[in-house]
Formats: sequence, structure tokens, C-alpha cells
Amino acid sequence: MNNVFFDGDIFGIVDNGVLAILALAGIDLDKKLGGSGVMGGLFGALIGNSLSDLLAALLDPSTRNLAGGIFAGCIYVVVIVYVYVKVTKKAL
Repeated sequence: MNNVFFDGDIFGIVDNGVLAILALAGIDLDKKLGGSGVMGGLFGALIGNSLSDLLAALLDPSTRNLAGGIFAGCIYVVVIVYVYVKVTKKAL
């Protein structure tokens, strides 16, 4: 009997599931703190992507040894975006 799932399905489900939850949580938190939701959505998605990639890579045996580097690369982008927003004082 053929498997109905593809290789990497679990990675994709975990990856996008965690990302979606944290992006939505970031929007809600930003709005509760008086913002428009954009900054919360942006950083919720960036941090959510970092954590979801880490978790998904740890769960997938074929990428487990890359999990630390994947997470670090994601966090570099979070820091760069944060600095960019602070330096340019973008009102998102």
C-alpha cells in the first residue's frame, strides 16, 4: 500500500503551523499593546519561523544535524530586521 504522505510532510506541517500560530499571536499582542498589528505580525512571523524551522529540523532525521545552523541563520535575520526598523524608525 502506498503512503499518502510525501517525504517532508511532517516538517512542512510543523514549520508552517508554528509560524502561523506565532504570527497571529504577534498581531494580537501588538494590537493589545496599542499598535496596528503590523510589527507584531512581522516579528511574530520572524520569530515563529525561527522556532518552527528549529523544531521541524529537529523532528526530521535528515535535517537534525543542521538544526542549530538553520536556527542561527533565522535569528540573524530577526536581529537585522530589528536594527533596520529601529535605525530607520519605520512606522509599520
